[in-house]
Amino acid sequence: MSEQIIDDILLDEATEWFVLMRADDISQQRSDDFVLWISQSPRHQAAYAQIGGFWDGLSVIETEKASNSSLADHKAPEASNNNSMPRNWSPRLIAASIAFLIMSFVGINYGDILLMDSHSTKVGELADIFLADGSHLVMNTNSKVKIDLQDDRRIVYLEQGEVFFEVAKDKDRPFYVETSGGLVRVLGTKFNIRRKGNASDVTVVEGSVAVMDYGRIKDNLMALSLDATLKPGQKFTLGNDDLANIAVTVDSAAVLAWQDRKLIYNGENFATLVADINRYYETEIRIGDRALNNIEVVAILKVEDRGATLKALETTFNVTARPVSKDLIYLYPNN
Repeated sequence: MSEQIIDDILLDEATEWFVLMRADDISQQRSDDFVLWISQSPRHQAAYAQIGGFWDGLSVIETEKASNSSLADHKAPEASNNNSMPRNWSPRLIAASIAFLIMSFVGINYGDILLMDSHSTKVGELADIFLADGSHLVMNTNSKVKIDLQDDRRIVYLEQGEVFFEVAKDKDRPFYVETSGGLVRVLGTKFNIRRKGNASDVTVVEGSVAVMDYGRIKDNLMALSLDATLKPGQKFTLGNDDLANIAVTVDSAAVLAWQDRKLIYNGENFATLVADINRYYETEIRIGDRALNNIEVVAILKVEDRGATLKALETTFNVTARPVSKDLIYLYPNN
């Protein structure tokens, strides 16, 4: 998923304003309209900066200094007790100054604007994240999210891993999660998302969740056509064309057992268990004999230190763990 979150419509508006504000005959009305537009949100400001406001700002500031028209030469209007901009500032200087401040704050990364809070966990680490809106996120091992809380919506981009969401209710600001394979929309509920390559499993614990297969964040979010609405105890897999776009019943307690550092299986194969374990350790575990792959697993496995986990595997499934190097271990059946 790209870090670029500024949509094409907003970029088109920013481009138009960038051209208008470079004109020599800028009216006071146009200046006021521009300030109103760019003050709407950080996304408007970042869009303008991305189009070129930052670089234009540098040259404009130098030009203004050379002509003795720097910011220090402009006084604020009398009886001004708020933070509004002085009306006698040069409109082009306003544009340049705003762009300069924006880019000084958010930075540039080869054209990608980084506006959101970013949180991540290391391999084997779990973490609690509390958002300003009252929502609570629990992040599983090796996970990464970016968070964008706006005035009219709340957006989380799940870039990798697994996260449990406890979303604070706010009817005026729907909560969206964009992940591999699609989009999730809620108002206030509890649900879990595990990202698996190009697909994602969405499991609901409380309330309801709407999902859109292959959905992406767009300005007209309210017009999106949703594929399903999930109820507690239901799972939907986004982005997997081999599965029907329907909700299936699951044991949500088993899905969430990772919060207690447990892995619960009831009929899954041994290969799935090993793949899950590998999410929690830097050392990779591989199956050394194909005969083990499809063994049916009914077990509760505690994710502890690597040694204890390997010992549990050996005891429970009658296998032997053979280290090949410090970074690789093979599992073989006991004869």
